[in-house]
Formats: sequence, C-alpha cells, structure tokens
Amino acid sequence: MKSYRKELWFFSAALLSLIVASNVIAETIYVDSINGSDANTGTKGKPLQTIGRAAEIVNSKAEGGPTTIKIAPGIYNLDETVVFENERPYTETKRLIIQATILPDDPNWSPALMPEVLSTQDPRDPNELKKHTETSAFRIITSHVTIRGIKFLGNPLVNNWHACVERVGENLDDLVITQCMFAGDRDTLDIYSAALATGHRFVVDHCIFRNCHASTVYWDGFEGIGGKGCAMRHCIVDGSYISGVWTCQTAEDFEFHHNIITGCEYSWIRKEGDKQKYKIRNCIITDNKHYCGYGVASGATGQTGPEVTYDEENVIKEGKVILERNKKARNYLHVVEGSSGSNLGAGLFYKCSF
Repeated sequence: MKSYRKELWFFSAALLSLIVASNVIAETIYVDSINGSDANTGTKGKPLQTIGRAAEIVNSKAEGGPTTIKIAPGIYNLDETVVFENERPYTETKRLIIQATILPDDPNWSPALMPEVLSTQDPRDPNELKKHTETSAFRIITSHVTIRGIKFLGNPLVNNWHACVERVGENLDDLVITQCMFAGDRDTLDIYSAALATGHRFVVDHCIFRNCHASTVYWDGFEGIGGKGCAMRHCIVDGSYISGVWTCQTAEDFEFHHNIITGCEYSWIRKEGDKQKYKIRNCIITDNKHYCGYGVASGATGQTGPEVTYDEENVIKEGKVILERNKKARNYLHVVEGSSGSNLGAGLFYKCSF
C-alpha cells in the first residue's frame, strides 16, 4: 500500500508539473501602438503599446517557450534599440516569435496592415554631431527566433550605419526572418544593412528589400568564418546601393535560390580572400552595375577577378524585372504577374494570392 501511495504521489506531482509547464509555454504578448498601453498586461484585450515593453517582459522571465509577440498594424517609433537578450531555453519548435497579427497570406492582408518599425535613435554626443554612428532597430542576443510579417524603415540620422535586425554574438543559432519588408532611402531613411547576423542558421526567406545599402549580411563574427546552415531564398532585392547579398566565407551549405536581385551596385559582395564557390539556383540576377565584388565594413572595395566563381543553375542574367509600384496593390513591390521572374515565388507570399 505504501508503494502504491508513493507511486501515486509521484504521478500527481508529475501531472502538476506538466500542467504548470503547459501554462508557461502558452505565452502570447500583444502589442498595439494605437490602442495599447505599457501599463497593461499584454493580453489580447489589454495590449502593450511598445515593442520595447514586450521585450522587457520576455527578457525578465526564465521559463522556456514558445513565446509569441503579436504586433498590430501601426507605426512603432523606436528611440532606442529593442534588445532581446535572455537565457530562456527556447528550441527549434518552442521558439521566440515576433510577428504581425495579420500575415501576408491572410486573405484580409494588405501592405497597409504591416506594422511599420521606424528608428529615430540618436546616440550622438551633442558636441560631436558629425561623428559616425551605428544604430539598430532589433538586436537579437538569443537563439531560436523568428521575425515575421513586419515592415522596417530606416533611420533619418545623417552619417549613421543603421541595421534593422542585428544578431551579433558568440554561440548564437537559428534566426529566421521571413515575410518582412525593408524599405530605405539613402537621403531620408537610410538602411545600411537590413538584416545582419553572425553565427549559424541565419535564414532570410520570402522578404523584400528596397533601397537598402546591403540587404542581407552573413557576417563572419568571432570565429573568422561565417555560419553553417544559412540561407537566402524567395527574396526580392531592388536598388541596393552596395549589394543584394553580402557573405563572409559562409559555409559550403549556404542556400541561395529563387531570389531576384536587380538594380543594385553589386549583386554579391564577399569578404576579401573569400574564394568559396557558392551555389546559385533558379534566380534572376539582372540590371546590376557589377555582378560581384569585395568589401569591408564600410562598403565595396572593387570587383572580384577570375579567382571567384559560382556554381550556377538556371540563373537569368539578362532582361529587366518589372515590379508593381502601386502602393495600394496587394502585390506592391512584387514582380508583375506574367513578367520575367513572376514564376519564382519570390516575395512576401508563401502562396501567391494576387
């Protein structure tokens, strides 16, 4: 009888532990710049007002995931970097997800419903206004993170290198940026690097980059070599002032396929000495000033020579890509249906619905 009671006690304790755990992993935080307040609890009925407050809540806890931050349509002005830095035991399946409440494949979605992140951070000393500065919108210092369905704008600060999403640190793994739009302007809302990361499994998927200096930067970080398991796929890059993609000796398994790179200074920038033979599959790379060049942190240093080659399959390098310029259209900044590249599935939609 004592043995039975002991087993029953252990079973009850385990069941209670599972119930508690199930309550913990169901964390969802709502943010609404128009109807929210940072004095609220962050529930659907009482959303927060700022993404920064949501990050504070996430960073203050030690429990595992998943955690989902749902961001309503509206403009989110960041006067300082939103940092996600914690040691919570997120995993591939129980991750930190930062996403729009309405995503592109929803039939009710339109470009106007994307939450817009605008950075106005100014870190300058008042006595050194001409000094070069660096800012970022989101800084990710944790693993197993997804950012989805958000539109990022630049920073109007002059002489500033702005990164919209930045993951720089040791032992970081698994960052997915998907269905996001990055829209910059060299003269007014500059984006220097839209998405930059060190470490493994930095995946950029189904995104649009418009008028950024560099769209995706796969940085070599602390080990002198880029990460493993990285990818750029189903993306549209239009009008980059430096490059469509920037790699620093990224591992041989780097995926690059179903992308459109057009109207850029360089389609691809590499670290000096990087002779990796990257694979390019099912892409349109056309109407760029240069195909490939070398670069340092401050930009391109010149074209690559015959020492750099690519393993290419079904890569179109001629013709002009036609993008939809009507801001009210569902397919804004996507390839016009029936024109070159419209069959690649590049852009915000997992399934074309326009």
